Amino acid sequence: MNDEIRIFLARSKLRAKILQELEDKPQIASFLAKKIKKHREVISRIFLDLQRRKLAVCTNPKAPSFRYYKITEKGKKVLKELRN
Repeated sequence: MNDEIRIFLARSKLRAKILQELEDKPQIASFLAKKIKKHREVISRIFLDLQRRKLAVCTNPKAPSFRYYKITEKGKKVLKELRN
């Protein structure tokens, strides 16, 4: 894991938590927001940040709503390194 990603995740524990949630199964921002009691906009923004860093990917990007995000192989590798 490079320093940029380490700093990115260290600046917000919520980012790492959301990445862990994606590891369990693909997620929709509104459903995950209810589960962890945060605003949907916050979750959506974090999904976009994770996607920019190739830690997550949207599986249906053309959908106007209910976009599913899942963890990438790079995201799984980062989580594994965080746990060690």
